[in-house]
Amino acid sequence: MRAYWRWWLPAVILGSVLATYLSLGARMGERIDWLASQPDVATIFQNPVTARSDALTTLIAFAVLTPIALFVAIVVVLMVVAGISTLLVSIHLPAWLSAPLVAVISIVTLYRASEAWLPAWLYGMGVVARAYVVYSSTGPA
Repeated sequence: MRAYWRWWLPAVILGSVLATYLSLGARMGERIDWLASQPDVATIFQNPVTARSDALTTLIAFAVLTPIALFVAIVVVLMVVAGISTLLVSIHLPAWLSAPLVAVISIVTLYRASEAWLPAWLYGMGVVARAYVVYSSTGPA
């Protein structure tokens, strides 16, 4: 495992320097403002007394719960890959075919069902962006 850091660490550093040099993150503020100004979330965190603390609570919850949800999603996908791998081996197909098969099925399913999950996801990201804007634009009380 140690030998991989010889390649990954310089690659990540070089990628970060290149992204900074090319100003790839310069429009991030515009994107956050666009998400925060969506009509559904424009009225969130309007209470002058609790807006900053509510925004901070939302940001902390997002920062804590997102890695947990990603870990659970990765574990579920890996379990599905293992199950499909067992099925493929039992019908005399190569086991390595299960990962691309699950990836393609997942991508197609997410695309086909985007009308169901995309509005809720955009609302959630809008709430987080609004919390960031409210917390960063208001000073401490």
